[in-house]
This record gives sequence, structure tokens and C-alpha cells, in this order.
Amino acid sequence: MSIQSKIQDAAQRNASLLQGLHETDSAPSQLEQQNAYVADLDRQIASTTKRATTLKHKTAAELKDHEKYRDSTMRRFAHKATGRKEKFADKAAKEEKEYFDAMQAQKSAEDELTYLQQLHSEAQTACTQYQQSADRHKDLQSQLDALYNSIFAGPTPDFPAEDNAEQTVTNAQQHLSTLHQSLSREKHILFLLGQLVTKLSEARNALSAAYDMSQWDMFGGGTMSSMQKRSHLERAESCIQQVRMLQDQLQHMESGVPVLEIQSIEVGSIWSDVVFDNIFTDMDMHEKIKGSMGRVDRLGNQGGEIVRGREDKLRGIEQEVKTAEGRLKDARGELQRVREEAFAKVLGRQGQDGGAPAYIEEGEGGAERQWQAPTDAPPGYSA
Repeated sequence: MSIQSKIQDAAQRNASLLQGLHETDSAPSQLEQQNAYVADLDRQIASTTKRATTLKHKTAAELKDHEKYRDSTMRRFAHKATGRKEKFADKAAKEEKEYFDAMQAQKSAEDELTYLQQLHSEAQTACTQYQQSADRHKDLQSQLDALYNSIFAGPTPDFPAEDNAEQTVTNAQQHLSTLHQSLSREKHILFLLGQLVTKLSEARNALSAAYDMSQWDMFGGGTMSSMQKRSHLERAESCIQQVRMLQDQLQHMESGVPVLEIQSIEVGSIWSDVVFDNIFTDMDMHEKIKGSMGRVDRLGNQGGEIVRGREDKLRGIEQEVKTAEGRLKDARGELQRVREEAFAKVLGRQGQDGGAPAYIEEGEGGAERQWQAPTDAPPGYSA
């Protein structure tokens, strides 16, 4: 079979391979980005697991200290007998506060660990999908290389235009790969920002619920409203802790992402909210919740501004990728055209010495025959 026939026969397969490569060009960089994200989540899960375990031990120790004063009749009697009843109450309140603070810190760490494990599971699923696309891209590229090598392999000093066109394709591929890496990175930053804003929204909802309970508490809601209020505040603080974790991930990816000034949520004291519950403590807590709501609202607005700015940047990169994809497609088409021209020249050199180029085609029975262009003038034409 002639080279020209080989090119013609390979044309459809070549177009199919190029289309497949175009569809999966972003897969390798997406996979690389996702693998880095999973590795970062692995690191954070290990760190948070260790912190949650430490806090669990601390909570157990604080509970023992708290129970000493809560259940010790002799200690209470001794302090009362010596006129130090208030000192006993202060010490008991201090131990109780330290216990509930430790319990809240443990709960926040455990909530954060659960959230990290959820993100890790979702990231692993995405990794599997990206891996399949990346494997397909690699296989398609291998098939395309084999196709070209079977027809036109290696450097071609006699055809510098082919080498130049091949280098143009390589440069275009490298440029597009760099842009795809930037695009994948920017998409992941937006994903983390979206999670951050969502957690701020959850914290705001929890604060709103706590604020409603606080109003009820001021008008005689009793122990039930106080406990529900505290539960909502603990949920809000857990969300804020997860916002801190997401912000750490963002800073790990790009230090240029603005840092939000995050403050902890005031969850109050079980001692003042329940044991010494009165209108004054309820009003004080009510104002603290209102202040926390205002701070979270400001953080939400700042987060929204950051998201909008990064969305603009993402659209710019997407436009660059689109332009680069067009250039790569054109470069690949030009390489194909140049190679076909090179083949035509090779065929032309098979002509007779001093004559016009000869072209080879298959005759009847598969036998090859040459067609030689005439060298004399056409009939009826006088030079």
C-alpha cells in the first residue's frame, strides 16, 4: 500500500483520536490537583484525629475534677463550717466551666473530623473519575503516537517544516497543560470558598435559632430554653471551627486568598445559664448572641466578595484555556497538513530522473503502477 493510501486510510482514525484527546486534555491536571487535595485531607484528618483524642482525654480529666466538687458532701460541709461557702461555690463553678469548655472543644474537633472524612470520601470518588479520564487520555495519546510513528517517525532533517510544526504542537500542549493546572487549582479554591460560605451560613442559622431561644429565655423559658440555646450556640461554634479549617486549606493552596478575621462564638456557661439563671444573665447572653450574629454576617459578606472576585478570575482562565485549545487544535491540524505535504514530496521523488513527479497507485489485482506526467506539450499547442 502506498504512503498516500496509508495517510488516507488513517485519516478517520486520526480525527477520532484527536477528538478524544481534546475531550480529555484537562484530565491529567485535574487528577494531579485532586491527588494533592486528597493528600492534604489525609494530613488534616491525621492531625484532627490526634487533637480530638487529646481533647477527649482532657474532657475525662476535667469531668473527674468537676465531679469532685459536684458530688463531694464533705468538701461542701467543710467549706460551710469554716465560713468559706462562697469559695466552694466559686471553685465548683470554675471546675464545671472548665469541664463544659473541654467538652465543647472535643465536640468541635469531632465535628470537624466528621466533616473532613466526608470531604475525603467525596474527593476519592472524584479521583476515581479523573483517573479514568486521565487513563483514557494517556491511551489515546499512545495510539496517536503509534499511528504517526507507523507513517512518519523521528526527526526529519529533510523536512524542517515538519519538525517546526511538531515543536509548535509540543509548545501548545505544554501551554495548555499549564493553563489546565491553573484552571483546576482555581476551581478547587472556589470549591473551598463555597464550603466556607456554606459553613458561615450554617453558623448564622444556628445563631438565629439561639437568638430566638434567648428571647424566650428572657421571658421565663426556663431550663429547657437555656439548654436549647446552648445547643444552638455549640453548633454555631462547631461551624466556625470548620470555617477555620477551610481557611487553613485555602492558605495552604494560595497565600494570596484574603484571610477572614474569625472570632469564636460565645457559648455561655452552664453555671450562669442554668444554675444561676436570671433576667440579667439572660439579657447579657442575648446581647452576646446578637453581637456574634453581626460578626458572622460581616464574614459572610466578605466571603461573598472573595467568591465573586475568584469567579471573575476563573472566567478569565477559562477564556485563556478556550483560546489555547483552539491554538492546539490548529497546531495539530497544521502538523497533519505539513506531514501530508512531506509525504507528497517523498512520493514525488520516486519519479523518473529529470522528469515530473511520479505517483504510485494500485492497479488491478493489487499490483502497483506508476503514472508519469508527460514532459512534452499537449497536442495542438506550439511553444
